[in-house]
Amino acid sequence: MIDESVLDSALAYHVLGWSIIPIKAGTKKPGCRKWINFQTERPSELQLRKWFARDGERGMAVILGDVSGGLVCRDFDTMPSYQHWASEHRDLARSLPTVITSRGRHVYFRSPHRGIRNCGNGELRGAGYCVLPPSRHPTGSLYQWVTPPPAEPLPEVDVAAAGLLPERYVTESTEKTERTEEYRCHREVEVVSGRQGLLAPSCTPLETGFDELPTVVQSAIIGSLPTGPGRRNEQVFELARALKAVPFLSDAAGKELRPHVLHWHSLAQPVIRTQPFEETWIDFLRGWKNVKFPKGAEPMVQIAERALILEPPPVAARYEQPALRKLVSLCRELQQTAGEGPFYLACRTAGRLLAVDHMTASRWLFLLVSDGILIEVQKGGPRTGKASRYRYTGLASG
Repeated sequence: MIDESVLDSALAYHVLGWSIIPIKAGTKKPGCRKWINFQTERPSELQLRKWFARDGERGMAVILGDVSGGLVCRDFDTMPSYQHWASEHRDLARSLPTVITSRGRHVYFRSPHRGIRNCGNGELRGAGYCVLPPSRHPTGSLYQWVTPPPAEPLPEVDVAAAGLLPERYVTESTEKTERTEEYRCHREVEVVSGRQGLLAPSCTPLETGFDELPTVVQSAIIGSLPTGPGRRNEQVFELARALKAVPFLSDAAGKELRPHVLHWHSLAQPVIRTQPFEETWIDFLRGWKNVKFPKGAEPMVQIAERALILEPPPVAARYEQPALRKLVSLCRELQQTAGEGPFYLACRTAGRLLAVDHMTASRWLFLLVSDGILIEVQKGGPRTGKASRYRYTGLASG
């Protein structure tokens, strides 16, 4: 029975054919230095006993993909998104192994899908790893099975037919190929912390760990890594396109993205010939200015469409103008995408999405800040060359 004790659970998952790794207590970080090796070869039962018998406080995670028999996870970030899917696919929702997470649900099945796909309301993960019960989330909550995995192999699921991939992505070509599998596992956790002198001496130390970044930023970094020598410059531009497609970064000034480029460079170092970070940084800054087409469909349009469809937050009811109420919804969706950090929004971008001139959008953003619905974290404008950064509170003052 899975969910008994840490060691018993690890051994039970091992019997299912899953590749299990330890997680540091109360975190999502791997608890072994060589965990990347277990993307291609499962740890032995003896190794699992060494990991978990001596430390009952450790958590555990499963490495997704081929090493675990084609295991894939659909991560629903929120309960409403999961409940919407479950109401339309009741049989699958009842039968597929499902885990309670801190915010939503993890649903497991087998699929040929590989890589990590941002779905707007979560991710479709066919690579990387997912934390398993009975691990403890950093917030203190426990991961728990709602529907435990059966003893027999899981069914193979068509992610499009099962509604596990939003319709707007079904017709897009899949950009996550075998070249990303080696990297799409949050490697920075080991690379940055386990290798000294990895970054050039002039580089500022990374203050934010890779696993602390929003998942959409992690996916952008890992999905643009080069597979071998001679592709650094090309993939740096792909990184710029991928980050440009992140809604809360699309209006950022290039120099604001240095921490993300540092993460990319540290992960790419094992395969690139040009080692100094400065060369990568120069290429990225040039590429950021030249990006005309972000990777995939325009993200801000998708966010705006979602903001229009969803019920506006209650605080928006105080405003008479429909477009202004839509701006409140847009900021709410941008904040949800950004996670705990602030988001960028230029008044010209807001005006374009709301079909108003940029001066009107600027006045409305000023109003939302004055009313306490937004907090202006950093002021932008033509003189600074930056978009303003905001944090959505959803509250009104006065």
